[in-house]
Amino acid sequence: MGGAGASRRRADPAADALPLTLPTPRALPGQMRLEAAVPCSQPFDDLDWRFSVDWDGARALLIAAGGGATRLRGESAVDLTTRFPELTGTADELAARAAVLDGVIAVLDGDGRPDLHGFGRRLALGGDGAGMLPVVFLATDVLHLDGASTMAWPLDRRLEALTGLVGHSDAVQVPDHVSGRGRALAEAALERGLSALLARRGDAAYHAGMASPHRLRVALTPTVTCVVVGIEHRRHRPMRLLLGLHEAGRLGMAGWVTGPHDMVIERWLERVAAPLAGGTPPAGFGAGDAVSWLRPGLTATVSHHGSERDGTLRRPVLLAVRDDVDPAWCMRREPVPPPRDAKSGGGFAPTLLVPLPLDDAVTVRR
Repeated sequence: MGGAGASRRRADPAADALPLTLPTPRALPGQMRLEAAVPCSQPFDDLDWRFSVDWDGARALLIAAGGGATRLRGESAVDLTTRFPELTGTADELAARAAVLDGVIAVLDGDGRPDLHGFGRRLALGGDGAGMLPVVFLATDVLHLDGASTMAWPLDRRLEALTGLVGHSDAVQVPDHVSGRGRALAEAALERGLSALLARRGDAAYHAGMASPHRLRVALTPTVTCVVVGIEHRRHRPMRLLLGLHEAGRLGMAGWVTGPHDMVIERWLERVAAPLAGGTPPAGFGAGDAVSWLRPGLTATVSHHGSERDGTLRRPVLLAVRDDVDPAWCMRREPVPPPRDAKSGGGFAPTLLVPLPLDDAVTVRR
């Protein structure tokens, strides 16, 4: 009886109100995961898709608290803010609005093209390199605006909001995109020495932490980012980096690459590799007395000429050693055919999102 009476008293609206105040949600999210791209075998034309350059640099979130400081978060949620201090004052350039932008931190060459070697050197220099190798943030999406998520919006709406959010600025730029004409953009980008295109469906939502079938990366030159599994020190010769890629849940051999050929980067590499020492050789490498095996933590972006039968990269050339990429994302993935092939009975019809383990703009006339 007493219990039932107590229950009725708690339900009585005339009873004294309990001091239960729900916490106020944060205006900006503390943690967000990036949407990843699925590799695509070739450029294509499709009016439902938006095409842009896939810029070389560090994929990152720019988190601006309207009128306040700016934070930078990398792929693996690592704070990059102190490494790129020239971007910390960019909140004022976003019309004093709280926002989270997806984009790429890049070093540009004299022609406005991303300089991946220069970016690798800037990673080694850290904040001290801001005067020598300044970076820009190339914004490609807006994920949060004025205290609310925009990830459920279609891409076209998000791009419209992004264009209105970012003004005329050197530090934060919104590169151009084209609708439907992927092949023309690929041809123009290849002529300018750019490495890849990004294709996104105009009606697609943003899928954080997923490899989305509505976000495709079309490589124009063969490059890959591998896990640095070891460093081989060779007498009177440049060091070699031993490379690995994940496949079927295991880290396997991807080959070797000579370098870096830059004392600044080499000294930085030795310093950041020291805490990672003690790893075990991936399958296929065997043991080596001159090799310092590393636990996953560093990656290397290399160009190459395809793969040998055993899966090792053919004639790889080192482009950048980096610590901004999550090694769990370095995996062998066969490119899918363009979506137009699916419309004619091809094999591209993914319905599931696959969770990942974890300027100058080139202008093409529309």
